[in-house]
Amino acid sequence: MTDKKRILLFYRREGAAAWLAHLDTMRLFERALSRADWPLSWTVDAFNPRPELVFALPVGVGIETRRDPVGLTLADGNQAFDLEEAVDRLNRSFPKDIRVVDYQEEPATGKGSLMARVKAARYLLEAPGVGLAFDRTFSGGEPVVMTRQQKKKKVTVDLTPRLFAWQVGDSDQVTLTAGAGSTGHLRIDLLLDSLVQFGGLDPSAARGSRVVRLEVILDRFDPAQGIIV
Repeated sequence: MTDKKRILLFYRREGAAAWLAHLDTMRLFERALSRADWPLSWTVDAFNPRPELVFALPVGVGIETRRDPVGLTLADGNQAFDLEEAVDRLNRSFPKDIRVVDYQEEPATGKGSLMARVKAARYLLEAPGVGLAFDRTFSGGEPVVMTRQQKKKKVTVDLTPRLFAWQVGDSDQVTLTAGAGSTGHLRIDLLLDSLVQFGGLDPSAARGSRVVRLEVILDRFDPAQGIIV
């Protein structure tokens, strides 16, 4: 049995690529990795084998990214593999609006699944009046309760404890750190709805807002301080 090698890529998407759905993004990565001749490991499935490729936190349609993690496994970790040169080939295989901006080799064991390691995410929101609406909604620290449809039932969610830190740059811009992943995840569409409902944000501004996920934070994170520890 050959040893496998785990690689963590961090990718940026913008422009037209921001409007790709998650499954389309997965297929784009699979095709680009194939064109770049990466020796990927595949799942053991007689009917539908897939490359061992995992996105830490699927990104919604219309959201740009700056440093989103993607984990993958190489079929034979013992073979010679120049990671820097391979990333260069991969970037040449992507459309112009998607690029790998950083990469690292991961331990073969011990860190757990990539999706389980997600603790928080940082976002930039830009829209006319979004900063003012954010202050109106969250500056008092009171519960901000929203209702959303989950499968066949309605669920109420308090958004306030899911926000760890934020900075209002001006009336049209907010940078925030929020819960992400399997627990305490903050949905950005629900956040924008709350700014309309409680902060007076114009619905057309909310619909046309620019959303950039600046970073997905893995592993250790202190919500009280909003920092990696």
